[in-house]
Amino acid sequence: MEIQELRNLRELLNASLEADLAILNVNVLDPYMVEFRLTDMTIHQGKIIAMKALRAKKILDAQGKYACPLLIDAHMHIESTTVLPSELNDFLIPRGVGMLIADPHEIANVAGLTGIDFMLDASENLDLDVRVMLPSCVPATAFEHAGATLSADDLRPYLSHPRVLGLAEVMDKDAVRYDEDMLYKIGNARAMGKNVDGHGANLDIDDLDLYSAMGINSDHECVSAEEARERVRRGFYVFMRQGSVADNLADLLPAVTLKNFRRFCFCTDDKHPDDLLDHGGVDAAVKKAIQLGMDSAVALTMATHNAATCYRLASKGALSPGYDADFFLFRDLNDLSAELVVKSGEIVAENGRLTHPTRRDFPVPDSLANSVNFAPFSEKDLAIWLYPNRKAHVMNLHAGNVLTTLTIEETRVDEEGFFQVDVSRDLAKLCVIERHHHRGNIGCCPIRGFKLTSGAIASTVAHDSHNLVVVSTNDADVLAAALEIKRIGGGYVVVEDGKVLASVPLEIGGLLTAKPLNQSLASWRKLHEAFAKISDADDFNPFLMLSFMSLPVIPDVKCTDIGLIDVARGKVLDIAVYEEEK
Repeated sequence: MEIQELRNLRELLNASLEADLAILNVNVLDPYMVEFRLTDMTIHQGKIIAMKALRAKKILDAQGKYACPLLIDAHMHIESTTVLPSELNDFLIPRGVGMLIADPHEIANVAGLTGIDFMLDASENLDLDVRVMLPSCVPATAFEHAGATLSADDLRPYLSHPRVLGLAEVMDKDAVRYDEDMLYKIGNARAMGKNVDGHGANLDIDDLDLYSAMGINSDHECVSAEEARERVRRGFYVFMRQGSVADNLADLLPAVTLKNFRRFCFCTDDKHPDDLLDHGGVDAAVKKAIQLGMDSAVALTMATHNAATCYRLASKGALSPGYDADFFLFRDLNDLSAELVVKSGEIVAENGRLTHPTRRDFPVPDSLANSVNFAPFSEKDLAIWLYPNRKAHVMNLHAGNVLTTLTIEETRVDEEGFFQVDVSRDLAKLCVIERHHHRGNIGCCPIRGFKLTSGAIASTVAHDSHNLVVVSTNDADVLAAALEIKRIGGGYVVVEDGKVLASVPLEIGGLLTAKPLNQSLASWRKLHEAFAKISDADDFNPFLMLSFMSLPVIPDVKCTDIGLIDVARGKVLDIAVYEEEK
């Protein structure tokens, strides 16, 4: 602080000057004692200056309501919501969510630095505080073709950006162990005093030791309480995830104790727009933890102070003198519905509504507006030839989890030995088509789990390289779906017998739309209704699940534009099984 600021502060506390706002009779979350306590609070120029009522221009009686710092989502991808940060601002701020630690990994895989610049620009001047972790793996692995490649030298200048907190989810463990450029990415972030986040979906004990020793200090990929404990023992922060596909919160709760809860935060990772509208963002994760028996003061401390401490945000995450006056008031510890939301000492939302409009207009770069560029292909390019014994490697998805398993099965073939879809056994065909630079790469494999009875679904949202991914019962509908995707500039489509049943255009990078969240809801509902016409699956979100079927850092197998990838062994598999495998 400047000397005059310090002098003013002293005079305010001595009651020689009048503060902006005093709030009386409020039950404030104390993250140090982990309890709520009834007190008064005084705010001046966006900061809390006293935990008592000083002389102030405005007095607000909270009448015993609870006050909590604005919630922090410790890790998420804005692109998964399919809407721009301004839309998330309008939806999340009235719910008491004040900060997103965002990884623009998805849009960077489509458009490189242009994508990062776009996300930084689109998230400026909002009440929602969007902090950015730089994507560490573009492309994510050597087993796919992305739209860009980002090196340590590319990323280094961004580390000095005021809203960049560090290096995001390091997911390629082989790169951590052997790659020189990854060494510089991690080293540059650490040299700047920045965080390095992990992505430990496929890490054994030795890998965890490596990550911890290298200064990678968080993970959001735990699926069991024991995995969480192993990470906490090594000093990791564990982000308990409640996303639209991966929801590990309930499984991780047994790992949280009063001894170790300081190392846990909440995150959403990937939230689909309909799930977001129906249930909320990270606020839904906090509510669920409380409903499952977690003490409300503990849960809210994890969602605020723990996350702020993890990312070294000195003025965030607590309601104490010297901290930012960012908080929400609510009545019920089991509900958390925000009645009043305050940002920098100003009321920004009341009873679920914003008090002022959000900036919306900014240019979309050509590379993001015209991002669907796959090479022409025919049905012949989608054929899977099998050895005469008909045995094939089959990818199996499982509802509620992005982990997939591999089986070897005898399948149907035509007279020439090519794989045939078998809807009676829930065997469809998954195709991943390179869509960035006309490379012409197409990877295909048999897949079980979508329960298709006819038609196809397709999307340009396909983690992490975001190629065009299609699951279908016939090759003609793959072509029809691809042409519609090209026409709308990216997004999601459902096709049956060559006819488009429904679509959701994502015209920005094939990942985002400029449309308001509530306006796009009708299109999403039609998309799900169309899927119900061609599938018997009703226990998972098929479109978000589809987006993970080409993510080659999540075990056991995934399909990319290169082919079927054995994630653990790091190799491309033949679809045909030429000899008995153990």
